[in-house]
Amino acid sequence: MVDEERSDRESMCRILEDQGYHVLFAADYWQALIACQKYDGEINLLLTAIALPGNNGYELAKTLFGGDPNLKVLFVSSPTGAEVSRFYNMPVSGPHILDKPIKADDLIQRVEIAIRQRARRHASRSL
Repeated sequence: MVDEERSDRESMCRILEDQGYHVLFAADYWQALIACQKYDGEINLLLTAIALPGNNGYELAKTLFGGDPNLKVLFVSSPTGAEVSRFYNMPVSGPHILDKPIKADDLIQRVEIAIRQRARRHASRSL
């Protein structure tokens, strides 16, 4: 979970941890890279703000996971994030974007859907 806004980051982490998820968290692009490099486990989902200090969520996803089609990414968008999306010619809304302020139920639902989709894709590749 990557978001520069401490209260938003802590709130989303708490919501996800209450649901039983193990959450790595960072405040910016560089902290996220370091946290992922140090982590030995598998990362099932990247939940990141679009606008980040040091770079942005789109570049973070590309840097961390390249073209891995199995990785699921949920982007958190603020008005600044919407401007970054337009610059990258990316959609400003859709199932992969959560608009701030984020409601707990929306966050949990989107995370569960993304992880289920990833698990189904992973299982079909194993057959």
